[in-house]
Parts: sequence; C-alpha cells; structure tokens
Amino acid sequence: MGRILFWVLLGLAVYALWRWFAIKQRARARTQERSSTGEAMVSCDVCRLNVPQSEALSANGRWYCCDEHRRRASD
Repeated sequence: MGRILFWVLLGLAVYALWRWFAIKQRARARTQERSSTGEAMVSCDVCRLNVPQSEALSANGRWYCCDEHRRRASD
C-alpha cells in the first residue's frame, strides 16, 4: 500500500509542476505579445523626454511632453 501511495503522490507532484510551468509559459508569452505591440514613442523637442505618441502634444511638426514646453518653444 505504501508503494502505491508513493507513486500516486509522485504523479501528482509531477502533474502540479507541469501545470505550473505551462501557466508560467503562457503568461510570459502574453506579456511579450503585449510589449511587442506597443505604442510609438516620441521625444519632446524641449527636454528630450520620451512620451507615448497618444499623450504627446504636436505643434509645427514637433512633439512636446506638456503644454508648457509647447508654449516655451513657440516663444
């Protein structure tokens, strides 16, 4: 009876490790997929800060991180 219990527990441990590894691999693949489809970054013309294009302000073909820098550049 002890041998059967040992093999059953060993089988459960191997199965649990296999499932844990598979879940980690899927999570890693999803993370890499999200990061590869990221948004374009632009550099502020005043301070050179990189900002996502959707958050940046554009004026005269140049990109700015905030309204203050956009106004400063136009002065």
